[in-house]
Amino acid sequence: MLSLEDLPYELQCKIFRKIEADDFSNVCSVSKYWNGAMNDSTTWIGRLKEKNIHSEPDILHYILFDRKEMMSYYLLQSKTNLLKNINMVGSHGDLHGSENFSPNEEHWDYFKGDWRIERHVGCDPFPAEASFAAYNSVTSYSSCKRQQKIDLSKWYPNIANLTQNGFKVKLYWNVWIAARYDCHSLYRAYIIYGAVKGEDVADSEKVLLGNQRLPAGKKWIKLSAAIDLDSSKGTSFSYFEAGQDCKFWDGHYGAKILNPTISVKIVPNN
Repeated sequence: MLSLEDLPYELQCKIFRKIEADDFSNVCSVSKYWNGAMNDSTTWIGRLKEKNIHSEPDILHYILFDRKEMMSYYLLQSKTNLLKNINMVGSHGDLHGSENFSPNEEHWDYFKGDWRIERHVGCDPFPAEASFAAYNSVTSYSSCKRQQKIDLSKWYPNIANLTQNGFKVKLYWNVWIAARYDCHSLYRAYIIYGAVKGEDVADSEKVLLGNQRLPAGKKWIKLSAAIDLDSSKGTSFSYFEAGQDCKFWDGHYGAKILNPTISVKIVPNN
């Protein structure tokens, strides 16, 4: 009976590069041969290309011959979303600030206003692209703000070395938002560099991603942006979302937020 090792080596590499990151350790531990095939340069280059991750010679000499380096470079950029707990799966009801956190609100800091978790109340059902979501967040009559901190160096410790040697980090962001059928609302998203809590900084320090006035209606709309991160300000930042209704009604009639996502790619400066 033929085994995997009997196949042409090029075909083996094509098979091994299909292994998802969560299974890397298990596959590598099967045998010394499998471990070598998983970490072969041909396998890695194919794996990077399939994920649209920069894999040209200008970067490979930094990372190719160090398994941990290559792994962290890959993991950071293969993540479809660096934000965690985006749709508050398992949550329900009111969120009145960080002092009332439960495990389901982990990773978010609700530092201003009254938020609520619901399922498309007063608007259309979730769009097909985000139909997997259990809930959306919704803001209220006061200015509601929340934040989540992201440190890219936790995923890829050597990222600062690359940004000092001819590469930059490109951030991709998108989110679905909606208003109620009977109340228009406001929504805003931005980042602030560094480990900040709250937003006690000048507006000039905020990097705007999206700013939308939503007319009364029921449709979900998708906002997107792509920006180059400023490497001189470090590898960590906080992501902020803000919203409220425009009629100041008592209750949760403000902007509805669904499936915010942030991903990054490391690319040449030129």
